[in-house]
Amino acid sequence: MTGLLRADWLRFRKRRSIQVIVLAVPLLAAFLFLTGYGSVGEAPPTFDPVAVRAELIAQNYGLGLPPDELEQALDDAVEAQRFPIDQALEQYRLRLSSFAFPQSMVTLLGNGTFVLFAVLLLVATTLGDEFSWGTIRTTLLASSHRGRLMLLRLGVVTVIGVCLIVALAALGLVLPLVLSAIGAQFPATPAVNVGALGVLVLGTLEASLLIIAFGAMATLLVRSGSLTLVVLLVYVAIEAAILTVLLRFESFQDRGGLEWVLDAFPVRGISRLLDTAARVASGLPQFPGQPVPTDLGVTVVPLVALLLWAAVFLAVAFRRFTRMDIVE
Repeated sequence: MTGLLRADWLRFRKRRSIQVIVLAVPLLAAFLFLTGYGSVGEAPPTFDPVAVRAELIAQNYGLGLPPDELEQALDDAVEAQRFPIDQALEQYRLRLSSFAFPQSMVTLLGNGTFVLFAVLLLVATTLGDEFSWGTIRTTLLASSHRGRLMLLRLGVVTVIGVCLIVALAALGLVLPLVLSAIGAQFPATPAVNVGALGVLVLGTLEASLLIIAFGAMATLLVRSGSLTLVVLLVYVAIEAAILTVLLRFESFQDRGGLEWVLDAFPVRGISRLLDTAARVASGLPQFPGQPVPTDLGVTVVPLVALLLWAAVFLAVAFRRFTRMDIVE
């Protein structure tokens, strides 16, 4: 087992494509974080009621009105201009808050889809290339225990996925410090919901396990890493079609008795789980006045379903690998 682990480590370390995939996730997440901060722009000017009132008077606003009606009309006009400016300022603060620590942790971990795509590519590359390059027979000659070889290969990819999640969390700690060092000033931000943040991390990990299992199953079924993404796209289309049909029934619609069933589907479950956990963890609305969810109850079904789907996909992948004819 140790020899196989050492051989896989050498294989992973020497392949440029794997290095590019692994390094691309934190680099891309950091780039999007910094560019997102840069797109916030300058703070909108604060509302100055005196200046607005003077400008209205200079424009002959309410000309011809009696003095008492003019004062009321000016007050109403000033207040009418206050609301959009205050809303713009609040929206600016909300956007800027997502880049301040500890909200930055949620922002970076919200890029978990990068991790999912990376582990899928790793599985497709490391398993599929064995068939396309004709090295699968050599690998099996080194270790005839197919189940152990499969477990080790997927275990290495899982460890890489965990490391990528840790890297995103580390960037959430480091990047705000970098921005502060170059002069960024962040507003006061609410505390992060630690429990929801844990659910976000756990959900990303479970989603990674599901993607790894699905990628292994798909790659072994088609014997090609390049076709794995095609299989994934076909599955996404099939799930979308099924969900569209189910949503025609009232029981599957919002607040219906069977609405929870939809969250048990892999793609929808991943989206619902990560989105809900991230919003509850941050405690920030997407726009001023929007209610912030605080209930993590809707994440229970996806958390359980993802594990069950991963187990099913892994079982199919192991059965396929241990029984398939190797002719390459």
